[in-house]
Amino acid sequence: MPKIFSDENRNEIRLKLLNKGFKLLKKGGLSAVNIDKLTDETYIAKGTFYNLFENKSEFMYHMMIHERSRAKEKLLSYLNDSGKLTKDSLRDYLKWLSAENPNVFAFLSDAEKKRLVSSWLDKYIEDENNDSKTMHMLISLLESPAKNPDWKLACNYMKLIAVSLTTKKVFIKENYNVMIDSLIGQIVDILCA
Repeated sequence: MPKIFSDENRNEIRLKLLNKGFKLLKKGGLSAVNIDKLTDETYIAKGTFYNLFENKSEFMYHMMIHERSRAKEKLLSYLNDSGKLTKDSLRDYLKWLSAENPNVFAFLSDAEKKRLVSSWLDKYIEDENNDSKTMHMLISLLESPAKNPDWKLACNYMKLIAVSLTTKKVFIKENYNVMIDSLIGQIVDILCA
């Protein structure tokens, strides 16, 4: 990137592109994340985009990381003055998470997911160890965790919510929100005393 950009400017431009890219993705899927459209709509030169990201695949990887970071930051906003999550604040966070749906994969077809993940090489791999770390971090933030919470079951319920958000149209519309609330209630009951 040209020297006229400070690190702060560079980060602002990067965030502007990532945020706009996610909005485009949510509206129209991967094909809507067109570099020309993205740079036009953010008033950022195409060359600047390519100084920040090698290609669209790398941009999508960074978008995924950005959205995960945003979800973690939001989680921290639900902590009480003691730095803990209450049962109610955990429920509220999970409701926010399911309503906001910051999961990049939710807006991709199966073929697009496979193509992107394969282009990321070893940068991103789903594994139980990662699930364990995430769930144990969440449990450590709870004000009153259950004595022996079944983190794997809670994790599967969370994944079920994520999957249902990507396949919403297969569910009966009238009961969809009730189903999500029920799954959230199950997660809270499993993790909290």
